Amino acid sequence: QARKVGETVLKRIKALKIGQKMQDLPEELWHESFRYYVKEDPTRQGGPNLRMIRLDPNQPSLTVTGYIYNKFVHPFYYRFITPREAARLQGFPDDLEFKGSLTSVQRQIGDAVPIELGEAIFRQLLTFAKAQAPHQNQFYALSLFSGAGGLEVANSRVCTSDNSHFKTIACVEIEKDRCDTLREYFGDAFSIIQADIRAVSAQTIFKDSLIAIRDVWLVYGGPPCQSFSQAGKQKGKHDPRGELIFEFLRVVDEISPPLFMMENVANLKAIDKGRLLQSILDEMDNMGYDVTYGVLNSAHYGNAQKRQRLIFFGVKKIYHQKINLPEPTHGEHLDLFGKPIFKTVAQAFHGLPEETD
Repeated sequence: QARKVGETVLKRIKALKIGQKMQDLPEELWHESFRYYVKEDPTRQGGPNLRMIRLDPNQPSLTVTGYIYNKFVHPFYYRFITPREAARLQGFPDDLEFKGSLTSVQRQIGDAVPIELGEAIFRQLLTFAKAQAPHQNQFYALSLFSGAGGLEVANSRVCTSDNSHFKTIACVEIEKDRCDTLREYFGDAFSIIQADIRAVSAQTIFKDSLIAIRDVWLVYGGPPCQSFSQAGKQKGKHDPRGELIFEFLRVVDEISPPLFMMENVANLKAIDKGRLLQSILDEMDNMGYDVTYGVLNSAHYGNAQKRQRLIFFGVKKIYHQKINLPEPTHGEHLDLFGKPIFKTVAQAFHGLPEETD
């Protein structure tokens, strides 16, 4: 179901053409806060903030967040997009049912890592693991800050021709709704631990597990990024949520796996003029890892969304090598190598109900 709107908002929606934003509307239809920002705000820097956009069906969407349900207008209909349409833009399968209130569902979808980007990440990690242990076909993994399971869905789709794969043995997540979503979709495929990471350790995570800590190959996850997001107040490490990156690294250090993968918002690189990023890299180095990092755009990996994420690959220094970030599989235009073009909004929405009540 799409968000219900009043008469004024409906007029804005009906006036928007493909790809147009609030600033493209007649000024009498502008939202008051938008008018103030554009014409009166003495602190304004840069161009107008996004208040509304009609998605282009022939392009990937802009970044999906938990707050686009009164911003992203459907390409063809006079309404905002639905949570299921947003989930399609993120790459979630239709049979994954998000649990909890509508607000919770919207946040679960918006906070997730795009599935196709996750698949590219796990393929790269699995290639490295398989090269180190060619006769092994199951590599144990631990998920932290698991959310609604975007990375778990991606991981479940990645295996080699001999069925080599990462087997997630546990997910640690603080929010009940997200844990309920994981349980509903994955059943008993792995243990789901509802807990604040600040109150857990490697020992507590594995106390009831048949898997030994030393057998874990990979720890992965995305600590909450609101404090680093351009959409937030950018308090960075001074926000309690910013400290959770170092809690993630603490658990990695306690387990000391051969590999870790951490993802976050691209804007983290700019916080405190790069000093926060450097402190994170210094911590990873002190933990004994060689690290590769960079910003990846999910549209380059077959996702119908131009979402940028900062990805860190860590490899224990005893291996004396790093893992390269995955090469793009899709491009904006056809090239000489036959690389597919970007997946579009229309392709993502294909097969969904055309209208909602």
